[in-house]
Amino acid sequence: MHHFITTFACTLTLVLLAVAHTPPADAGERCSKISGRCFEWPLLPDGSKLPETKSNGVWTKPDGDGPFPAIIIAESCGGSKPAVDKMWPDYFNDLGYATYTPRVLERFGEKYCPSLGFVANNKNRIKMLSIIYTALDEILEKPYIKKDNVGVIGFSLGGISIRDFGEIKNLTSPAGNKFGYAIPVYPNCTLWDWAGDQIPTLLLTAEKDTARGKHKACLKIKSQNFPNLTYHEIKGAYHAFDDELAKGSKDVGDNVMKYDEAALKEAKEVIAKFLKTVN
Repeated sequence: MHHFITTFACTLTLVLLAVAHTPPADAGERCSKISGRCFEWPLLPDGSKLPETKSNGVWTKPDGDGPFPAIIIAESCGGSKPAVDKMWPDYFNDLGYATYTPRVLERFGEKYCPSLGFVANNKNRIKMLSIIYTALDEILEKPYIKKDNVGVIGFSLGGISIRDFGEIKNLTSPAGNKFGYAIPVYPNCTLWDWAGDQIPTLLLTAEKDTARGKHKACLKIKSQNFPNLTYHEIKGAYHAFDDELAKGSKDVGDNVMKYDEAALKEAKEVIAKFLKTVN
């Protein structure tokens, strides 16, 4: 009996420690002040400078020689789809922007995403960030690009990656570049604290995107009144409202995905208005 009590006490202690999850400073983990959840924190071998990780992808630009403002498109767990490869690039081209959509998931495979274990994994997060930031360096090498203010828009997983932009202080590309602004669209806000550098950000959410408390977490972000954050919620919209292939089924993250032409129109109008404030 004494052995049982001792064993139970030790087990309970370990469980409580796991729940408290207060890691040592060098463990590469931290707890969100907003959600209370703890997760692995990207540890970069060169401080805040990301390693170069090139990918394939889709390049587009308006007619002419430029120079054009530019925006990187960070895809969702859906990977290569008409929304990120054709529809959004065409939209930004019409606004006068050049775009690049790198294949962020090319090296991983959709079947692993977007489980919390995958998204929070240090190795995966560094690789995704490295692909996106290497894309920044690559687009800045183009002679037709304005060099001073390249932005990034990310959908779902791409929006989660953007979260890290505001969390890792002085995060830079392999060549030392930074994004000028960011537009996360229907991301998961659970781990978002904005503890590091802040850039002008449009957080675009969908009212019905409620899987695992996502909407409530995003509303907590809104309540913080961050000075560089513009928050816009699209009423009645679901996850993946911009994806014509989304017909109401759920993804592996339990998000109901449903295309909504009216929601997409509203999103485009809000994005165009935001872009006028940052360019």
